[in-house]
Amino acid sequence: MESWVNEYTQAHSEDSLGIAVLDKNFEAGPNSGIVVVTLRSASTITFLHPEIRRGLPTWVVTFEGRNETLDLDQEGLRQLAEDVAALADLRSFLQEKTDAVLLAH
Repeated sequence: MESWVNEYTQAHSEDSLGIAVLDKNFEAGPNSGIVVVTLRSASTITFLHPEIRRGLPTWVVTFEGRNETLDLDQEGLRQLAEDVAALADLRSFLQEKTDAVLLAH
């Protein structure tokens, strides 16, 4: 998974997302790790992880709950929209990589 994220970040260097791969050692298989993403204008903990849905791994994005409100000016809102769009692209990229591995086996 880390090589996929490296491939994505090299191809999308203009994205300002902070991306890190965390390994979940306690679980083997398609749920073995998560990709944590830092958004520029929101401190919400955000991560991508595969879930098994209908028997197949499907990448989902999780936004953890917040205790405080989020007030954004126009620039902050634009940054958030750009970050969410980049997050959607990353999710699609990871899904394509996962699907290719499944087709190869």
